[in-house]
Amino acid sequence: MKKVNIDRLDTVSFLNGLVFYAPVALLVRTDAGVTMAQFFVLQAVLSLTVFLFEIPTGMITDKIGYKNTMILAQVTMFLARALLFAAYVGGSYALFVAEAVVEGFAACFLSGTQDAYIYSVYSDERYAVKAAHVANFGTAGFVASTLLYVVLYHLGGIRMLIAATMTACGVGICCVAGIEREPAMTKPESDAGSSAGVWAVFKNVHMILMVLLGAGFSLGFLLINFFYVDKLMACGLREEWMSPIIIAYSVVQMSAEKMLDRIEAVHYRTAMLVSVILSGMVMILFAFCRMTVAVVGIMVLLPLLLSFPAYILESMQNQYIDQCGQADQRATVLSVANMVGNLVEIAFLFASAYIVSIGILACFAGAGAMLIVLGAAMHMWRKR
Repeated sequence: MKKVNIDRLDTVSFLNGLVFYAPVALLVRTDAGVTMAQFFVLQAVLSLTVFLFEIPTGMITDKIGYKNTMILAQVTMFLARALLFAAYVGGSYALFVAEAVVEGFAACFLSGTQDAYIYSVYSDERYAVKAAHVANFGTAGFVASTLLYVVLYHLGGIRMLIAATMTACGVGICCVAGIEREPAMTKPESDAGSSAGVWAVFKNVHMILMVLLGAGFSLGFLLINFFYVDKLMACGLREEWMSPIIIAYSVVQMSAEKMLDRIEAVHYRTAMLVSVILSGMVMILFAFCRMTVAVVGIMVLLPLLLSFPAYILESMQNQYIDQCGQADQRATVLSVANMVGNLVEIAFLFASAYIVSIGILACFAGAGAMLIVLGAAMHMWRKR
């Protein structure tokens, strides 16, 4: 069994986590003249780009290989950072739109590719641990950039923050170029690897439930990213508390790797069922809780409760792809699965004004209930 060490992939994840302007991501746009309405449109454009090109880029990945695609994704992300810098300096909304599109392409190329690469290089049993290991380095980079953001902002303002992020992304190109190439795939003798075979994967109810559960996780993280601060302020705390809470839940979230490493792969399904139901219950509790201490505690714990079963779910999806004989089309299948999450995100962003009117807390409660139902349904169908 391959030992999980610090490698170039971990380094790339750390460098990509260094988004120094993240604490003021909204200000990067609004300071350049972008309105709040235009900001939501930019986020929707990014999500729409990912949705439209998810499958085509997945097909390209299966043709040129995982490593080559990750290099292409890193170069594309660097271009997106450069466009963001130009858009901010020039105050051009058109360039902000272009940046959203290019960043969407980078996300498309990376979507499913890194997971497929890890699964192909590491054993089935070590996939979830390694995936969490790589993600932890990205989280560490995010925490480091959050801590350094104040210094860089003081030295050179938002321009310095974007330039530093560009530099880290550029160094990442060299690192990803040095990772080992994935093992060569054995081509199927039949047409099982054709596009018809890819779509046949989704005829299984269990796979459909896995895809919907993945969309539920995406919605949960989307709510966290956008509306944690609203809940914080509703409890009477200042928005400045958000930065230490982000750092705290990021550090706690990194414990998912150790938790996965302590659980044998044969117990993954039970662990996922328990964690999915628990995360759903916590989201519902979060929606109605008014005690400040309890709210902050849930904020710190909830990202871990969502990410832990998400890693197991990704492992289960990859195993099912193998069972269907679609290993050589892995990136395409995963891209199709990710499209559902993108669709949920697009609907959420375009309906943001209506969501605010009915109450953000109702969204947390609804998302929590959805996780409980999907988690229980998937477990019951699997036993059947």
